[in-house]
Amino acid sequence: MGRNRLIYSLADYAIVVASEANKGSTWAGATETLKAGWVPVFVLEHEAMPEGNKLLIQKGGVAFPHPFSEQDSKFADWLREHSPAAQDNPTQLRLL
Repeated sequence: MGRNRLIYSLADYAIVVASEANKGSTWAGATETLKAGWVPVFVLEHEAMPEGNKLLIQKGGVAFPHPFSEQDSKFADWLREHSPAAQDNPTQLRLL
């Protein structure tokens, strides 16, 4: 799990495609990131999404739609536009 902390804290965003509820490394990493506010956590939302995805959205994850309605090249712009204020969290250092 220590490796996951490093990966999450060095990222610009966390993107959860599928998570089981209350178990597994995806769940643990996403919930810890939500609590710590390291980066915005985006969660794939669709009709058949797993229960873990629903709970992560309830805990503060930002839902992103599937299928994504815009061109794939606009996904990074969409993430930036839909990021909560946590994106400017001073605890995350920028490498650029």
